[in-house]
Amino acid sequence: MVEEWRLIYNPAGDMTDTVAWPAALITGKFVGAPNTLFIGGFKKLGISLGYFQDIDTEVDLSKAEDMDMEIVRRLGVGGGTIFIDPKGSMAMLMTFNKDRYTNMDKAFCQVGGALAQAYWLAGARRAWYDHIGDIKVGTEKITGFGFVNIGNIMVQNTIFSLGPPDVDKFLQVAKIPPEKWKDKKTTDVKKYIASVESETGRLPEKEEFKDAVVEAFETVLDIKLVEGELKPEEDKAYETQRQVALSEEHNFRVSSARRFAKIPAGHKLKFARNKARKLICAHVLVGKDETIKDVMISGDFYCSPLPYLGEMEKSLVGVKSTDQNALVKKIKETYAKPDWQIPMVDAEDIATAINNAAKLA
Repeated sequence: MVEEWRLIYNPAGDMTDTVAWPAALITGKFVGAPNTLFIGGFKKLGISLGYFQDIDTEVDLSKAEDMDMEIVRRLGVGGGTIFIDPKGSMAMLMTFNKDRYTNMDKAFCQVGGALAQAYWLAGARRAWYDHIGDIKVGTEKITGFGFVNIGNIMVQNTIFSLGPPDVDKFLQVAKIPPEKWKDKKTTDVKKYIASVESETGRLPEKEEFKDAVVEAFETVLDIKLVEGELKPEEDKAYETQRQVALSEEHNFRVSSARRFAKIPAGHKLKFARNKARKLICAHVLVGKDETIKDVMISGDFYCSPLPYLGEMEKSLVGVKSTDQNALVKKIKETYAKPDWQIPMVDAEDIATAINNAAKLA
């Protein structure tokens, strides 16, 4: 018998919804709601940050304010900076039982296949899944997606690109580092970002694209999607989390400017990036002997359980920032912990970002 999932469609939401809807649906899973697929649209320009990105190095907040562009941090989900253009962007969210997949790779592969199929049905016939977490048409990225585990619940988040975004406005706010292009065939954002319209010459209607997503996921995941409504507990969580999404505590949870607002005398704050398979950023506060006094790791990665990253940072205090071997050894203590996951990031990748910072004057 085909498993039945709940479908929720909201074509005119806002950036805050990208945080509020996950909270509502996660709450729903805890109170017995079925596995759910949510599809929604947007009303205004915005930028969605990954949960582990440093807001101060990723976006120009003053320019965002001048342009009335919303900046919202995703809830627990990794990945990089995503630009939302209401004319051509839609969001998709899934909440389902973790035991559906035995590991994260299998989740990425099947859901990635379904996302590529949705684009194919919408006319983008060159769409394909590029492990891990990217959908491309040819060599151009059209969508990125990620997961987060919360107890026995898996949450997946995607932003669809139906039409070309206003890249000029995006580049006025987003700070894209040169390291981001290390493994790309082009450094031109306009050539790197694809859309259904750029592939087909036609911007699909939101309802039309929603139908393509439904058909693709029903086929690839072998499920039946039935439109439904929120439970009262989900409605309450939705309203509560909207306030969280608008709060400084959430949006500035990773903020180098706030964390290192005061540099003690005799100390230096150094910063460097390392583009491996994911972009790893390291803010490193060191004393005169280059010993780490504090370190903040950020980037477009995903990791779980969330507290382990903070524990890793604390464990590096006292280690020589110039000693790559010592850094790797200490970081690997976190990698040895039960349930630690950080796909496509090795201990050496993090150590290299820190060591790169240490080499700076």
